[in-house]
Amino acid sequence: MLELAWMQLDDPDWKVGNIYESYIQYAGPINPLAQASNHIRADQLTEARGAIPREKAVVQLLTSMETTSFAVAHNSAFDSKFLPEVAVPWICTYRVSKRIWPEAPGHGNQVLRYWLNIKPDMSMAPNIRQRAPHQALYDVATTVGILRRMLEVHTPQELYHMTHTPMLLKTMPFGKHKGKAFDQIPRDYLQWMQGQFNLDPDVKHTIDAVLR
Repeated sequence: MLELAWMQLDDPDWKVGNIYESYIQYAGPINPLAQASNHIRADQLTEARGAIPREKAVVQLLTSMETTSFAVAHNSAFDSKFLPEVAVPWICTYRVSKRIWPEAPGHGNQVLRYWLNIKPDMSMAPNIRQRAPHQALYDVATTVGILRRMLEVHTPQELYHMTHTPMLLKTMPFGKHKGKAFDQIPRDYLQWMQGQFNLDPDVKHTIDAVLR
């Protein structure tokens, strides 16, 4: 973890309350592939530049949560691995977006930003500085915009249920039959896929349904 940021939304109006962002102290090498996205330099992750220990940042995050809170991320299966201390339920706006907006041209954070015409709002951030996609607070602000659109028609409990319930897919997302409707894929291929290890749960759920 090189950077941590969050925005706290308070019901019933889902207005932004507490905002937090900080670089995390880190002295090891940074993968250039990661840097190409986040543009974080090693010199920004020092105590002298204001970076704080990971444990301190996580404590501040946990302190901001209540027992009734939900943690929300765009691909929570990925983000939650970096925050095993977070014990509240997770909502994944990426998974939910695939379910409620199947017609979207894509379901990545920035794709949905433009498709939904969302303008990430960081005006209440304590530090005024330029931020860009794939930096923590910018991505948080984008996710907040996506989440608010979802909350216009769904409760947090419904979003949580959609996050953790397998969904039926319309087309195969990968492999030699990528983009083809599942009911148009040869049955023997689906039976072979059904037995593969670590199969995506939504793909398995869809294959099981088609074969039944």
